[in-house]
Amino acid sequence: MTVQTVLVAVIVGVFALAAVLTIVRIVRGPSILDRAIASDVLLTEVLCIMGVEAIVHQRTDTLPVMLAIAVTGALGTIAVARFVARRDATNEGA
Repeated sequence: MTVQTVLVAVIVGVFALAAVLTIVRIVRGPSILDRAIASDVLLTEVLCIMGVEAIVHQRTDTLPVMLAIAVTGALGTIAVARFVARRDATNEGA
């Protein structure tokens, strides 16, 4: 067993635990902002996993996919923030 194999196993374990905890936060909430932040964390974890995979296998063809995921996550966060801001502004006026 090489050092690289051990490191990859540790990395997979850490990311798996982080993903499970993040999914629990998405399911339990309690607010939409908690869920939005948790989904951002999950997207970041996916990006990190893809980055580790690209480094381990010395590949660069995953970079466009990683960029698309990052842009989608950023736009999703902006959309949720705007939705919550409008909802709060509407509730204050009522």
